[in-house]
Amino acid sequence: MTSSSANDSVCYGFTQYAGQTDPGLIRKKNEDNFGVFPKQGLFFVADGVGGMPAGEIASMLVVEVLPPLVKQRLEQKLTEQFAKPEKFSHSEIILRLKQAVIDLSNRILSESQNHPQYASMASTLVLVLFTQTHLFIAHLGDSRAYILKDETLHQMTSDHTLVRHLLKAKAITREAATHHPGKNQLVQYIGMAMAPNPEVTCVPRIPGERVLLCSDGLSNMLSKREITQFLIKNSSPETTCRALIKAANLAGGKDNITVVLVE
Repeated sequence: MTSSSANDSVCYGFTQYAGQTDPGLIRKKNEDNFGVFPKQGLFFVADGVGGMPAGEIASMLVVEVLPPLVKQRLEQKLTEQFAKPEKFSHSEIILRLKQAVIDLSNRILSESQNHPQYASMASTLVLVLFTQTHLFIAHLGDSRAYILKDETLHQMTSDHTLVRHLLKAKAITREAATHHPGKNQLVQYIGMAMAPNPEVTCVPRIPGERVLLCSDGLSNMLSKREITQFLIKNSSPETTCRALIKAANLAGGKDNITVVLVE
């Protein structure tokens, strides 16, 4: 069981993976965290929301609280037996993952309400859960999941931001979205007062694919094309994570940068 307290790269049975986080060049604190829990098939990135108190604490709580919540939801008793994820239908896993993320959000909200020094703390979340045949991606906020297949990068999440909401409603153009003041304003996140509505998707596992999770400190600094080239060019997950973070810092490093790469 590993969290973002240190860089991590290891081969564990079905996969290779690595994770790395960096404060960037501008921020004094790193409010990002990540979790890698291969025995659960669970990997995630959490970005403590900038501009809110205790963002660092919020993302640390995500690392601490999320894995047992997911485990609990996926191992609830069915009659007298504990079920494994493979015994659930895909729709049932989606519902259970969604509820685990909602439970997490409510827990963070409760902590912020009960401790004045953590008032309004919040975090983004993007996670991937592997089963034997499929992977499930869940998210709240603007941390992203990508899948590289046959040298083509597919973005698997849509940012939960005001700009994305306006674009979807065709209230602004894509050109206007680039410089819109609501570009980084979240409308969904962990710890929100209103009921969260996490998005969960399911796709088949394909041999050779690479799954990238990242905070916006990466996706705001590097284009999709640039990220693709680093994923293709670098072989090991650990080398790739280091190269992506170095490139994000060379591009300005305006935010904390966190990447988790799973093969």
